[in-house]
Amino acid sequence: MNTRLTLLPERALLLPDYHTLVVADWHLGKGAHFRKAGIYMPVLPVDKDTMRLQSLLDNYRVKTVVFLGDLFHSDLNSEWLVFERFRATNPAIRFILTRGNHDILPDDLLEKAAVDVVPSYSIASHIHCTHHPEGGEFVGRLNIAGHVHPGCLIPAKGRQAYRLPCFYFRRQTLLLPAFGMLTGLHMVQPSPGARIYPTAGDKVLEWVL
Repeated sequence: MNTRLTLLPERALLLPDYHTLVVADWHLGKGAHFRKAGIYMPVLPVDKDTMRLQSLLDNYRVKTVVFLGDLFHSDLNSEWLVFERFRATNPAIRFILTRGNHDILPDDLLEKAAVDVVPSYSIASHIHCTHHPEGGEFVGRLNIAGHVHPGCLIPAKGRQAYRLPCFYFRRQTLLLPAFGMLTGLHMVQPSPGARIYPTAGDKVLEWVL
């Protein structure tokens, strides 16, 4: 399988041979959803995530963006307007959503925003995108998935450790870090044959197990 995969520090995956950008678990609208329910959430500029994604579209030759589920966190709220403006700015790019467990917005709203909603999406015959990891091992086929929000603990001096989002590759599955800044981390456990790539600032590192 000779496919170039570029792990980006912006927590996204670029497949340059297919002009495709893959993004997992944006959870847009999460802050507004929890504040509406009376639960404290830090007020972060929603546009920062959007600007980060727009920068990727401006800097790379992208024709298709695949969202690996959980594009919007819950019911409709005002943060959807941010996505509508972003979508209108990029009319020539195809947007595909592999539906996740948080994707409960009405289909007609997504259709109006020109987002194709599918259970799964194959970038090529050997590259299959899903929200949940498929869980099996398919010879010669890569499963790119989200949902997990993988993170890792990187040891540092003075008995300290950094909690960092990461790309996690094991067997035929590549888990992407959550794109949204308000998402939590699930600490993945090192295991034989796994490769972990933490994102730190403007770099993607490799943690050798």
